Amino acid sequence: MSHLAEEYAKSCGVKIGKPTLKPHYFPILHDRYITIHNDKKVQAKHYDLWPDVVQILKPYLKDIKIIQVGSFEEETIEGIDQHSPTKTLKQSAYIIERALAHVGIDSVPVHMASALDIPVVGIYSHTYANTCNPLWNNKSKVITIESDRGGKKPSFSLEEHPKTINFIKPEKIAQAVLDVLNIKQTISHKTLYTGHNYTSSFVEVIPTKKTSVQAKLIDVRMDYEHNEEVLADIIQRNKVEVTLSKPIPLSFIKSGRITKIVYKTDIFDGEFCRSIKQSSIPHTLICTSEEKLKEQRANNFDFLINYLNKKDLIKHNKKRIKINNFNNVKIKSGKKVVCGDKVYDSYFDLNERENSDHFFLDLEFFRVYTDSDE
Repeated sequence: MSHLAEEYAKSCGVKIGKPTLKPHYFPILHDRYITIHNDKKVQAKHYDLWPDVVQILKPYLKDIKIIQVGSFEEETIEGIDQHSPTKTLKQSAYIIERALAHVGIDSVPVHMASALDIPVVGIYSHTYANTCNPLWNNKSKVITIESDRGGKKPSFSLEEHPKTINFIKPEKIAQAVLDVLNIKQTISHKTLYTGHNYTSSFVEVIPTKKTSVQAKLIDVRMDYEHNEEVLADIIQRNKVEVTLSKPIPLSFIKSGRITKIVYKTDIFDGEFCRSIKQSSIPHTLICTSEEKLKEQRANNFDFLINYLNKKDLIKHNKKRIKINNFNNVKIKSGKKVVCGDKVYDSYFDLNERENSDHFFLDLEFFRVYTDSDE
């Protein structure tokens, strides 16, 4: 396919020229740095694994800092050295002009860096890279990374589920940055699996005792430890989701502090189910017994009751990733598990990795990788 600039040029009857930029001063705290850019305006372009890229890349950069450019609406990427949102593109151009390299999604900063002949790493997913890759680099390197999209063609959609841009492994982007900087090192980090929920970012609380936890997204796992005193304490500071296996008092339902209920049990309490339904709280009912599933659906015919077969889920997830020795792999989790005053990356880690079933049950929340340099 032709580059978009070529199509625009043909339509307008003009030749493609090199842009002239007039950067405006903007204060920068560092002399040696690269710039990084992400953007939520187009959901399909927004890459969720930048914190992983930064974590992998930093040990190799030594005295080179990472500065995030873009608008004020963008969240700060975890691990960067400076976030410099600007009011104008001219201010962003000033920062990019002095950078050693630029890495980012397909957006204006990538093309500004190209026009300024700054080394570029650009990532692409919902379109073909060769239709909108940087055009004007002369002396500096350009590396474009295109998602494999799971073997599918580009969607050309502004919104994707799942986002194919997240199929790009963070170590591939980090290695490309080293390559355009002419840093002659090979990154040993290797992603083995990335779950669909890895970027969900929430906290599970096992309410064994009171905790000072505060977060935007909290799931209180009353199915692990049914402690109403701790639940009452948590909802004083947070709105929460609750996963439970037996009813809680109506006062909790009426508190306005519970945003979702997941009710998992063999036998459902009909009165409690009706209370949930009347409250209009979003809810999911899950029967954990195959033998009692038909009976429970018949007894609660006006509710949608799902079935969770843990054994089948574990068996299915074991086919997705083969691990011979869990001591040889590392896990980054899209959720944190809080138990009392301790925080774990997973329920698997909380139980000291003794039961591999816990790993496979939560696999979709993990990025599993190896790294011989750690």
